[in-house]
Amino acid sequence: MELKKHIKQKNYNYYILAVVILLLLFPYVIRYLTQDTLLIPGDKIYNHLSLAEVTQEYSFLHSKIVNDPLILPSRANIITPFHMLINLLGKIIPINAAIMVLSLLLGILSAIIFNAILKRFKFLYFQRFAIMMILVLSPLFLNTFLIPDQTFFIIFLQLLGFYLYTKTTKYKYLSVIPYLVLSFFSIFHTLIAILIIMVYEFKTYKDFRFVSILSVFMMGISLLYNIPIYFIYGFIKIQLPQENLFQYYIADLGSKVGFGIFSLILLVFGIIKTWKDKYTKDYIILYFSLILFIVFSYLFPAYMPYLNFIVMIFAGLGFIHLFEMKWELGIIKKFTIFIIILGLIFSGISYSKRVSSISPTPELLEGLDFIKEKYPDTIILTHQDYGHIIKYYSHSKVLIDSDYDFIEDYDYFINIVDTIFQSRSLKEVTKLLDKYQINHILITKEMKNGLVWYKESQGLLFLLENSERFKIVYHSPYVEIWEYQRINQ
Repeated sequence: MELKKHIKQKNYNYYILAVVILLLLFPYVIRYLTQDTLLIPGDKIYNHLSLAEVTQEYSFLHSKIVNDPLILPSRANIITPFHMLINLLGKIIPINAAIMVLSLLLGILSAIIFNAILKRFKFLYFQRFAIMMILVLSPLFLNTFLIPDQTFFIIFLQLLGFYLYTKTTKYKYLSVIPYLVLSFFSIFHTLIAILIIMVYEFKTYKDFRFVSILSVFMMGISLLYNIPIYFIYGFIKIQLPQENLFQYYIADLGSKVGFGIFSLILLVFGIIKTWKDKYTKDYIILYFSLILFIVFSYLFPAYMPYLNFIVMIFAGLGFIHLFEMKWELGIIKKFTIFIIILGLIFSGISYSKRVSSISPTPELLEGLDFIKEKYPDTIILTHQDYGHIIKYYSHSKVLIDSDYDFIEDYDYFINIVDTIFQSRSLKEVTKLLDKYQINHILITKEMKNGLVWYKESQGLLFLLENSERFKIVYHSPYVEIWEYQRINQ
């Protein structure tokens, strides 16, 4: 039973496209039906929206560093082509809608381009079908384009650049455009692009003249643009994950940016299949890249989407291997394949549904509107995952947010927040609140349900309920806002 007998070559592209569109639209449909809102899920995107709104005040080349005045530690933000693009689109449609439309559009285009790249490298149509279906159902693909930050734009540039580079000589020269734009982002993204096209030339034409010139220009732009920032504010920090490896890499176990369990099972079968057959040498680069990006993505989660594409190639080949191998009992084979397909679909749909409930919610925005109106100059303590949302919608200061790049002693401030949240000592808590001039504490339903606390009256919750130094000024089923009353007030 061969897979190609069950898939019509002329139709499979439409199936993939339909699944991509449905999965990328699904969370927004759910958000609209359940919350009557189309708010963009996630926190970091709201920092990028803030930067996009102020880019018109700056020259791209001369004032690329924008200081964030709404966070207590000193922190720089870097203006990139992404912010320029969002700012431009925001002149046509509302900026929130602009980022939503862009992420959906580039998600669809990225899938189309990756399929074209697979075709360029002689993957058969039924192989491409399996790879693409597993890819678009993967939590990491959905995370990249549904919880947007700059990453989805960078991934699109990488795919577009490589597709153009590998097509024909004429298109190779066009690849200069996305690659040079890419160079204005981090040095690591630039190095990844250079390594990919270098390896491609080594494996194919071995004409290093053009790639050498392109690489020099890319690294030149990247170094000139980023090194001064690193020199002033320090290099990008490594923030090791708190979860164990299984929790970190498996989305079905709660990971924010992990893989589906069944994708990883198919990955193993794919590696076994390619290792045993006569094409082992053709995959040696993918084996090496797989190991490299497993390590790299553990240190830098932002680079996990690169790993996802490699994993999905092997997973797709692994699925075909399972589908076409001979089984003694056909009923067991059909049942196994059925369970795997259901597992893949479950991972995609469940993660897509999970995205639909991610903050911000209309209830949170109502609380932030209250703060903006009643306490316009306040400093707020909350979980760091809400930091950018609070800054964007209320224009209030926060102690810390979720971005640790270019903040000295980020771990120190996180420990301060944890100490306040988990302490029952009024003396200890008030001392820290006074030190950082914190006036209000914002608590969400998620914070009480495991994000910070696991039971009632734990840590700070006990003090809020039992000390006269704290007064609740706003309450809803989703969010509470407490005011800290200093003795000298």
